[in-house]
Amino acid sequence: MLNKVIMESIFKKLLIQAKQSYNDFNSADGKIGDGDLGVTILNGIEEINNNISNFKNDLGHNFMFCSQSFVKKSGSSFGTLVAFAFMNISKNLKGKTLCNHEDIIKIIDTALKTILERGKTKLGDKTIADTLNEILTRLKEVKENPNYNEIFKSSSKKALEDFKGKKILIGRARMFEDKTKDLDDPGMLALNKLTDVF
Repeated sequence: MLNKVIMESIFKKLLIQAKQSYNDFNSADGKIGDGDLGVTILNGIEEINNNISNFKNDLGHNFMFCSQSFVKKSGSSFGTLVAFAFMNISKNLKGKTLCNHEDIIKIIDTALKTILERGKTKLGDKTIADTLNEILTRLKEVKENPNYNEIFKSSSKKALEDFKGKKILIGRARMFEDKTKDLDDPGMLALNKLTDVF
């Protein structure tokens, strides 16, 4: 399901995708925020890849390293949320060398709870939390032979579609009121693009 080798492969592919989508992420963020989402994501993932030799068989160690990489390279609110999510995931996986389906569910659940708590947001606010919740729901529904590529991609796409026409209710985007009905939340868009690597 998930081990050191697969984790390394995922982050190498994430780097390629982060570079390809760099301008798209910044552009989407620029419509309602600072316009630096692409910078935040690329810097964090690039730092992980530049030091990926630090990965060990212990997946808890690897997620903590990912957390530290985002702290080091990203001072943005989004980067901080990602760092906290990685840190909390690492605590659950300490000493684990292989994740099964239930562990994958726990990873997404931990990321979701972290973002809701640290981001002071709630489901329905039109944020990346809503995408994670959609992914989590699908993961819990699948009992046998989960196709993670299909689950992550279709769930992130469905979340974007479900929130078309709805306002973003958290962060600086609130200033733009009804304008955000026609815009994708940048974090939701980013997760949709990044799930291509799965």
